[in-house]
Amino acid sequence: MNETASTGTGAAEASGAAHDQRLRTAAKVGLALLVPTAVVSVVLSLMTERAADCVMYGNRCSSIPGPMIFGAFLVSAALGVFAVGCPRERLPFASARSWAVKLQGVAQVTMAMLLLVSP
Repeated sequence: MNETASTGTGAAEASGAAHDQRLRTAAKVGLALLVPTAVVSVVLSLMTERAADCVMYGNRCSSIPGPMIFGAFLVSAALGVFAVGCPRERLPFASARSWAVKLQGVAQVTMAMLLLVSP
């Protein structure tokens, strides 16, 4: 009876470890794509007519503050580092890594959108 119970616990633990590893991999991919996402967003933003008008004449410039964009970049980076580096035993609650990866993605998409709308 005890062997069956311990086998079931071991299987659940192995499943949890596999899920944890998938989340770490997703966070690593997000961190690896953070700078390329920012660069591509800036290049695409600068290719618009609005950006040319802003740079040449100072007209139609965006009112989005730079610190907001940089803040989204830092939040995405910090959440990614947390999701990759925090040991499983030290997580504040069971789904903390999952939430960190999801919020990392949201912050990264927010940063890209803010960069795309501001020349």
